[in-house]
Amino acid sequence: MGSPRPLDSGPRTDPQAPLDISRPIAGGALVFPGDPPVGLRRQAPTASAPYALTHLDGMTTHVLTHVDAPGHVLPGGATLDAIPLRRFAGPALVVDVAGAAVLPEHLPGGDLRGLNLLFRSRHSRPAGPGAARFDPDHVYVSAGAAAALVARGVNLVGVDYLSVDRWGDADLPAHRTLLSGGVLILEGLDLAAAPPGRYRLVALPLKIERADGAPVRAVLYPG
Repeated sequence: MGSPRPLDSGPRTDPQAPLDISRPIAGGALVFPGDPPVGLRRQAPTASAPYALTHLDGMTTHVLTHVDAPGHVLPGGATLDAIPLRRFAGPALVVDVAGAAVLPEHLPGGDLRGLNLLFRSRHSRPAGPGAARFDPDHVYVSAGAAAALVARGVNLVGVDYLSVDRWGDADLPAHRTLLSGGVLILEGLDLAAAPPGRYRLVALPLKIERADGAPVRAVLYPG
């Protein structure tokens, strides 16, 4: 028999190829403070089980790149199985944010109705020393920006850290404003290779019964 054929034998420079903006689920990966650490245990093939198997330990529905449903913070809020799949795919716009928070003035002009708006901050720069430690000063979505995003009819808001809210704010104003206003939340993105501009987003959540959130494999297509 010959060598196995690669699953992807096409060119690596295809300008229409999807851009992966997900963070890998790996042992010791960054998690939100208080969440269990992610552990991966590899099971090698044996005589009775002749296949490789990986056990995922300590993984929550809000690990790394994931989507939040209203039920995450709103009593009686919708869970993911009640949200149409079309809400997790569609036109997207990547926007650079240079400061400590997403502010109303960072929102682009024009019609934003139905758009998926992804904010690219310093967290999408190449990882340096200490990147695996939680950053309490992470970039967040301000209350004013959250209200403006709802008012302008945005479909989904994505950020490149683990929460849209400022660390230590137990009221979770950005979560509550966005989710109660019908705006979905996508957290934990890696937008390092996604310059500002227009794309098409696909970020389908795992099909988990009555889920308040779920990991996703998020990708961007050009234009």
